[in-house]
Amino acid sequence: MHISGKILTGFVLLLGAVAIWLSSKTLGVRQGYMEQAQKNKQDFLQKEQQLADALSERDRKRTEFVRAIAGWERVYEGENVKAGIDPSGIVVIDGVGTSNGVKVGDVLYLFALGQEPGSSLYLGSLQVAEAAEGRVNGRPYTRIRPGEINATNQAFPARVRKLVPTRFQDELSSLDQRLLLLEQSLANAGQDTGFLKDLQDRTDLLIDDRMKEINGNPALENSRVPEVNKVGILASIVQEEELRNAALKQGDDALRRLLRTRQKTEEVLAENRDLAKTLPNASLQPVLPQASLEKKGDLR
Repeated sequence: MHISGKILTGFVLLLGAVAIWLSSKTLGVRQGYMEQAQKNKQDFLQKEQQLADALSERDRKRTEFVRAIAGWERVYEGENVKAGIDPSGIVVIDGVGTSNGVKVGDVLYLFALGQEPGSSLYLGSLQVAEAAEGRVNGRPYTRIRPGEINATNQAFPARVRKLVPTRFQDELSSLDQRLLLLEQSLANAGQDTGFLKDLQDRTDLLIDDRMKEINGNPALENSRVPEVNKVGILASIVQEEELRNAALKQGDDALRRLLRTRQKTEEVLAENRDLAKTLPNASLQPVLPQASLEKKGDLR
């Protein structure tokens, strides 16, 4: 073969190898592109699902919010809605009245608006006692302890709601019961504290008298030492209880003996009556002496 043919054959073979290499590279690029496209598609589907979940959660929260707001049957707020508390404890609300559907006997829930927008402080509930077109007043509906509601010199911006959602009503009732139990516990603790204070005062007096006796007090000369100073206040109380119980038992025994004596007397009287009925009638006439009979004949 001529030399030019050999060169041409080598060149063709080289071009074929280059074409095969370029084809493989092209296929690799295409495969990478397809894999990236599949990954992008999966990411897109995942993002789309996350968006759908977020929208669903938003709709659910919005529904709960609407239900919560709808639970408050009526809300009264604005620049003209103000509340105040007079020294007698009566709550006066301006800007709410019969024109808003409020009537005597309704229970209103009062909030004081805060300085920051949307903030408020729950003050409590009140039952309407008097209702006019633009003003209502009433007394606290829940139990209020002294100091919880103070009189205000000027009216404050307020928000008034007419109906509390059920879950809040249950919580308020539970808190009210817990408050009642705590107040009862506090009252019992106060009574116990008073008893212990009285006992401490009595003990201090006894200790003072005893110290005077030990140190020598002329005012206690030739005076009988109280029994409580010898045995202690608690032991003295026990002894007094025992003496009282013994006196009660002695009185009860005396009453029982008196009852038995009365029953025995009634039995003896009944027996005597029965014996008297068995005697003959002649024996019932009194027997007079002979001298008495003679004198009786002389009188005739």
